[in-house]
Amino acid sequence: MKKLFLLFSTTAFLCSVPVKAQNKIELNQLNLNLMTTEYGSIRANRSCENRPLTINGKTYTGVGTHAYSKMIVSLQGKAQSFQALVGVDDEVSSRASVVFRISGDNKVLAESPVMRKGNGPFFLQADLKGINQAVLEVLPTEDGNNNDHADWAEAYFTMNDGTAAVAIPDAELIELTTENTQLTFCMDKKKNLFQQYLGSRGGLDKVFQNGMQRFQAYPTIRSHSDFAYWGEPALHVIHHDGHMSTQLHFESKEVKTLNENVTLTRIRMKDPNYDFYTDLCYKIYKKENVIEQWAEIYHQEPDAIVVKNMASAALTLPAGNHWLTQFHGGWADEFNVTESPLTIGQKIIDNKWGITSSNEKQQHFMISLDGKPQENQGEVLAGTLAWSGNYRLLFEKDNSGNLTVQAGINPWASDYTLPRGERFTTPALIYTFSSKGKGEASRNLHCWARNYGIRDGHKLLRTIFNNWEATGMNTADKVIIPFLKPAAKLGFELFLLDDGWFGLPDKARVLGEWNPSPQMHPEGMKNLIQAAGKTGIDFGLWVEMEMANPDARLVTEHPEWLLCEPQREKHLQRGQYVLDLSNPEVQNFCIESFDHILKQNPGISFVKWDCNSPFHNPYSHYLDKNQEHLWIKYTEGLYRVFEESVRRNPDLQMMLCSAGGARNDYGALRYFHEFWTSDNTIPMSRVFIQWGTSHIFPAKVQGAHVTHMGNQPFKFAFDVAMSGCLGMDANPVTMSKEDQEITRRAVKVYKDKIRPVVQLGDLYRLVSPYETSRSVVSFVEEDKKEHAVVFCYQVKDDTEGITVKLEGLDPNIHYQVEEVNIDKAEEASCQQNGEILSGKELMEKGLSFACKKKFDSASVYLSVQE
Repeated sequence: MKKLFLLFSTTAFLCSVPVKAQNKIELNQLNLNLMTTEYGSIRANRSCENRPLTINGKTYTGVGTHAYSKMIVSLQGKAQSFQALVGVDDEVSSRASVVFRISGDNKVLAESPVMRKGNGPFFLQADLKGINQAVLEVLPTEDGNNNDHADWAEAYFTMNDGTAAVAIPDAELIELTTENTQLTFCMDKKKNLFQQYLGSRGGLDKVFQNGMQRFQAYPTIRSHSDFAYWGEPALHVIHHDGHMSTQLHFESKEVKTLNENVTLTRIRMKDPNYDFYTDLCYKIYKKENVIEQWAEIYHQEPDAIVVKNMASAALTLPAGNHWLTQFHGGWADEFNVTESPLTIGQKIIDNKWGITSSNEKQQHFMISLDGKPQENQGEVLAGTLAWSGNYRLLFEKDNSGNLTVQAGINPWASDYTLPRGERFTTPALIYTFSSKGKGEASRNLHCWARNYGIRDGHKLLRTIFNNWEATGMNTADKVIIPFLKPAAKLGFELFLLDDGWFGLPDKARVLGEWNPSPQMHPEGMKNLIQAAGKTGIDFGLWVEMEMANPDARLVTEHPEWLLCEPQREKHLQRGQYVLDLSNPEVQNFCIESFDHILKQNPGISFVKWDCNSPFHNPYSHYLDKNQEHLWIKYTEGLYRVFEESVRRNPDLQMMLCSAGGARNDYGALRYFHEFWTSDNTIPMSRVFIQWGTSHIFPAKVQGAHVTHMGNQPFKFAFDVAMSGCLGMDANPVTMSKEDQEITRRAVKVYKDKIRPVVQLGDLYRLVSPYETSRSVVSFVEEDKKEHAVVFCYQVKDDTEGITVKLEGLDPNIHYQVEEVNIDKAEEASCQQNGEILSGKELMEKGLSFACKKKFDSASVYLSVQE
């Protein structure tokens, strides 16, 4: 952190006031939000009660304020003088009495006599040659400051040629910046830390456009003469002595440069009455314009403390017309998009299921600061909590219209007893700020995800053929082996064997028994893996390591490993127990069992990791009296299992699944390459599901498979699925010749042309299926912009086609327009098919599609032409 006179020596030009004739800069031209006042508001040419400035019967221009008042002005040694007519405004009673003072570099330069109502204005002047920082003050006298309305009339600085006076706050600042975003904190003399600004980068005028803020950087319940906070606390602690009050004061700041793009800032806060600390941590991703924020809580109090609220972040936005974009649904109906204004009070989006954290409500949000959210316009804050357990998003709007956004672990039933010397780390809130609508916010998150948030973010993922929709849990060799060769001939690169392959010697499909079932696979996985190798297709396997069926031996041998509340009726969703991953022994069982599967069956290069039950019997034998730790310790144990499994198998491609899309979060995705977006593979449903998912996640992580579910046109199904990670669930043996031909054609064009653009490119949502009869999305190659893909889906009948202006192209590149996934040009829906058009033409005039009937669709590939 820098003292202000150092900090603003390099940034003053960002908010400088244009120099007037004769180099006079009037006081009322400066940023008056940075002048403090004890009463009223400070305005140019008005009193603090918003009347004309009047001293002893005469009206002036200038600045009206109220004692005690202070303004600090950076001059950088380039001022000549300051002068003003000063006095008490006529709007008050005779009791008023004040003194005006001008200081420079900590020395008093000029001071008025005591000024009272009815006195004529006093001419106050100070020589400022060589002064770096001037301070203008209005001081109360011994009778207090009641009615001390004071005016700086006809006040101005005389500056050297080409220089400016710049108002600066009476505080120390901490600035965290990406290329386009700025998060600024302001610290007062008592070491209270406030969030001053969050938004697009700018100078002091922008940062302090709403004056000095009193939004705590990490709110606790506070009430004293300086400020009060009675909203939801981000942090609530019961100290060792039973006291519930916590005050956090700034203690230190540390900045580490992790690489040329990423820095980590750690702000250490301490309670002055206790050996209690909270580190506010900010990882700044400069190019991606993303901030990753979390808190670390620790102490050296004599005994343990109890942490009741532990938000990852609390971000405050100034008063405005705030709208929330939220995501919700249920099984087979994930990621619906709802947008609504936020009103005074609280709105909470949370989860209490334990592990399937994204099933009905998702832990992601977008906030529009200036009305109904738009795709390409307006200021938007977008965030997502990297946590796979119970979470809470809280949006609290106070009576002044200020909005505080809190995100973190759900405090419900999660009082955490923290021993002396132990550190509690919250999950991270990952967020970005966009001045160009939701589209830019999504692209920022996508870019961050590919670079940092997912495994192998720049590696192309294989096309997958899955047996689930065709055979269910019948994975017998004699059923599956005939699938392999046809799947390979269709062009798929990986065969995924789904649920049902494991079990006991005398019973198939027993979760917790992770050996191939002899009933299904008498010689283990060997025959399947060898057969896949001979056909040239890779082999993958489904697992659900966190669960056990009642017939599993561990249920009898280790009943203490089960999440099972004693002396209550057991409810087993899908007939399965949830294993207690808060227990290190259970974690080790999952790690070793998973590793055993892979070591005993070499040739497995892909795993789909499923989780199909929340906590129905939430009791941990391992945690004993600390049951409220379960919701947190389970998730931490899960991450240990993931981390160790990845460490042992670094080349293994992995898909995250949880009853479809119930575990879609960046907490788990750092260990995985993609997720199963939804068990609903009806193409029309997927148009909406994938549209919603795209707000937070890149297409690269969205598993999108073609099936016969819904019996909708196969071409339409492939056009939809090609906008994600393409796969298929079907019976390749009984598939019709027509469907086989459509499949071969689509898989080939996906691998040859579409895949790198969709999986690694920038997304543009062009036409919304929520607002029109169509969905149109495009992907543009991230760096060179030499290739792009456009998808058009007709979601209901219309009477006319559509012309869509593209976005994100290079205006100087000429692109070949090619509609793909058709057999002949006559079938094209894109009217410009075959033409060569510049990026400028495509963005200004667009592409026209003849899609009118429900299920019409088009996939268009744009490639650079020299």
